[in-house]
Amino acid sequence: MDCGIRLGGLRSCLISHWLCSIFVFLALSTVCYAEDSRIGVIYPLLQKPYHSVFERIIDGISEASDTEVAKYTIKNTTEENEMPVISEWMLRQQLDVVIALGRRGVERIVGIDTAPSVFGGVLYVTDTILDQSPGISLTPDPKHLFEMLRRLSPATKRVFVVYNPARYQWLVDVAQPAAMKLGLKLSVFAVDGVRDSARIHRRILNNANRGDAIWLLQDLNIVGEKAVLPMILKKSWDKQIVVFSSNPGHVPRGVLFSLYPDNRALGISLARLAMERLKHPKKKPNVITPLFNTLSAVNMRTANHIGLHLSNDVQKTINLVFPRK
Repeated sequence: MDCGIRLGGLRSCLISHWLCSIFVFLALSTVCYAEDSRIGVIYPLLQKPYHSVFERIIDGISEASDTEVAKYTIKNTTEENEMPVISEWMLRQQLDVVIALGRRGVERIVGIDTAPSVFGGVLYVTDTILDQSPGISLTPDPKHLFEMLRRLSPATKRVFVVYNPARYQWLVDVAQPAAMKLGLKLSVFAVDGVRDSARIHRRILNNANRGDAIWLLQDLNIVGEKAVLPMILKKSWDKQIVVFSSNPGHVPRGVLFSLYPDNRALGISLARLAMERLKHPKKKPNVITPLFNTLSAVNMRTANHIGLHLSNDVQKTINLVFPRK
């Protein structure tokens, strides 16, 4: 910049340089703050192979944060006894933000305000948790499920879902506009127990036609494994109706497809959410988002039975195929 030799020009030049220095300092400070932030992870110690799920999530967190992650494994003690220990650990580690994984991890951070927190590795949480922490559910994003449905069964026009609003109203609120954008009609039925769920699923299946599909949520109180699920699988098989699920464990049993977590990618998303929490500490945290980092599982026997002919390009996008060879 040519400042000239006049006093006014010199003063203007000095102010400009001073402002530029401030902006550079603030930008560098923000970058350093993100890089130097200490992240802690609280998670339960599980038996193999389940423990490897959390290990992969933590690998993703470490990769995204580019720093060593402090880890605390939950002991087999009561919640009340362990909370002071966790709070002391957080202070000792000088943590800036904490990521709680799994149901027990989430339960242990309730009421602890030593550092801001986010959560992951659970299907849904109570309002008490949401008042304190934002998080990412293990429930697949409805948009991704509906896109997968469109790829596998383009003729499907209507989707039915039975749900407990106390647990999944937030998900249905996300699903409605997602279905509409993809040209699907989503018909929802709110129930509070397995008996109502069985009755409504039976009615849906009795009236369902080709072009209809049923979406099952991961909720044992609504989709009971011993009675409701077998009934849905048998009737849908007999009528060649598409059934897909948010529970990947249903795919080997006969539902057409499900989505399951890409655990390392989930860890990366949780680390980014934690950094966002640090940048905006006063922002109200009561947000739970569905799982965007997903892989797909498809039952090819079911697909063939109901007359779906999947192209080679579609089959290449499938991560896990059942029945296993």
